Amino acid sequence: MFDLENYHSRVARYLDDKKEENLIFFEALRFAHDIHSGQRRKSGAPYISHPCAVAEILIRELGFKDPHLLAAALLHDVVEDIPSISLQDIENRFGETVAELVDGCTKLTRHHMDRTALKDLTHSKIFLSASRRLGVLIIKLADRLHNLRTLHFLPLSKRQRIAQETVEVYAPIAARLNLFPLKRELYHLALSFLYPRKSKKILNRIREIRNSAEVLEIEASLQKVFSNARVPAAIRPRPKGLGSYYDPMKRSLDPLNPENYMDIAVIVETENVLDCYRALGLVNTTFPPIPRSMRDFIATPKSNGYMSLHVRSHIRGHNYLIKIRTPEMDQWAAYGLMTEWDAQEALSDDHWQAVSELLRTIGEYGGAAKQRKALIRLSETEDTIVYSPNGDIFYLPKGSVVLDFAYKIHSELGDFCEGALVNNNWAPPTRRLQDGETVEILTSLDPLDVDPDLEELCKTPKARTAINRHLQQKRSHYAEDIGRQILQQEIQRHGLAPDVLESESTRLMMEILNLKDPSELCIRIGQDLLDPHLVLYYLGFASDEGKVGRNAEAAIGPAFERNIITISELDRAIHKFAQCCHPYPGQDNLVATLSERGVTFHHRDCQDLFIRHDLQPQQMVDAKWDHAKAWRYPLVFQLNIANETLMTLFQMLSRMQSRVEILVIENLSDKHDRQLIRMSVKLGDFEEARDFFTNLPSKQVSIEYYGREGGFRRVI
Repeated sequence: MFDLENYHSRVARYLDDKKEENLIFFEALRFAHDIHSGQRRKSGAPYISHPCAVAEILIRELGFKDPHLLAAALLHDVVEDIPSISLQDIENRFGETVAELVDGCTKLTRHHMDRTALKDLTHSKIFLSASRRLGVLIIKLADRLHNLRTLHFLPLSKRQRIAQETVEVYAPIAARLNLFPLKRELYHLALSFLYPRKSKKILNRIREIRNSAEVLEIEASLQKVFSNARVPAAIRPRPKGLGSYYDPMKRSLDPLNPENYMDIAVIVETENVLDCYRALGLVNTTFPPIPRSMRDFIATPKSNGYMSLHVRSHIRGHNYLIKIRTPEMDQWAAYGLMTEWDAQEALSDDHWQAVSELLRTIGEYGGAAKQRKALIRLSETEDTIVYSPNGDIFYLPKGSVVLDFAYKIHSELGDFCEGALVNNNWAPPTRRLQDGETVEILTSLDPLDVDPDLEELCKTPKARTAINRHLQQKRSHYAEDIGRQILQQEIQRHGLAPDVLESESTRLMMEILNLKDPSELCIRIGQDLLDPHLVLYYLGFASDEGKVGRNAEAAIGPAFERNIITISELDRAIHKFAQCCHPYPGQDNLVATLSERGVTFHHRDCQDLFIRHDLQPQQMVDAKWDHAKAWRYPLVFQLNIANETLMTLFQMLSRMQSRVEILVIENLSDKHDRQLIRMSVKLGDFEEARDFFTNLPSKQVSIEYYGREGGFRRVI
């Protein structure tokens, strides 16, 4: 039994129930209590206890007083769990703001999609909604925190899934918003469920570090120094939480992961910023700093508004990070933008725009779910400072390249970037940036040519999202071209009129298939999302316009014949050579499979096509190489050749008719200590490629990589 009156009185201590503007919250409380009546959680508790706990986390632990945000927290599951209640009902009763917040928190439910795809779409929706109303994300974070606190009531598989999602999505974004207590507890709870034994050992280690004589002595020394200097300051040692021990790339919890195990905050009890610099002098004379370790986030605040002086000291064999700040800075360090929260109106424009753009970028990302999570992870830290020619400061993630900086300034600069002047020296778009460098972006009239390696090289969400968007556009244009090739072959093969795609039958068919124009029709065929025989079925049966002297059955009746696509040149963003059967460019008797990510080539008799991929013959097309046309630019292929010696390889190469430029030959061993030769070779057309690969032992040669010379895989 949920005690509504007791909850009401608890909350009223923080949110005055006599004020008119707060009445919407207490009305939502009664409504949620009534509408969730009879529902129970897995723990057996009344369901209303969950939304009430979420609202109480926001009120008591995070200090929110916005009644619309808190009302939406009470109602965040209503539309999702109560079929009789719609968003329009919420808007009619509680207004547009509450309805938008509830809508942003409501999961998508599409029964025809698998769980992973649906979850990724839900994440996209949350981030896009939060880019307009940040409260959506605030509610979701509090919702996730309460779910973790009660996670032990769920089955093990679901506990693992929710905990993994937390460390990949919710904890990193809490860090980006600077919600420090929330981030710390999310990591703590989630990692405790994911790694129960390791986390227990590390938590014991954390307690030992905090209570160690060394840390207590450092704390006492600093207290004494500041007391003698008559500088009022609070010394607050804080060990790193479980999240600092987690490696998201390896998905491992390791005692060796943190750079240092203890942070020491020095809170100078004054609002005079200059006192922080005086405190820095006291710290440095007591514990000499590690050279080049000082970071001034007061003179140059982080993009999320964080301000402090950071200095690292090596004391008795261990590194310590000492943070010096005022009480106001300390409040911001704990609660970030939330310290200015008032239904978003009071948020600093610069900070709000930066957060909004980040959330929109993550939400709009069109790649795989795994890559969206990588964007969230990349947004968590900013380690590199670079300058524009005008002296403006920009914070970028560690490892960022010139292209990251270009997109940071403006999308158009990134789209047309051909390089940069870094400290007045020319550098390519892939050049990694270092602290303190001055960067001036250089542009070209031609748009940037992108490939998947370039997306991996970039470290900012904005750059990765923009490059992925260009990749999708490139793949869509190519899919439209090959889809049109396939459809025209089918039209000719089945005796339909050449202009049938311009007929009324086609218009009706596209309405039935929910396609907006012939271009979309061709794209879907070229991505193997629409069977061309289904299109023919509608064209053959919808009316007599499309038929040329044949009956309806004949329109789909000829024996199976594979379609052909012609490849004029190779593009790494589109064309892939399967690792199962090791095909090569220019080779005869290859088939291709189509997908949204492009075209993959296989040998016609490759067993993986039928066993592993479970494809039908009609899902493949024959690959035809355009031998008459040279490629726009030569391509460099990196090959692995197994079970051959350099002597026999040179003998094979001597039989080639064409003059091929070999860039590198290395004699290596693979992970099983087997002989392996790695070769890089530059090729200019399909004829040259066929001559080269024909003289190699085809079953032992695999194409590891190909691309333009000096392409995006090389980082200078």
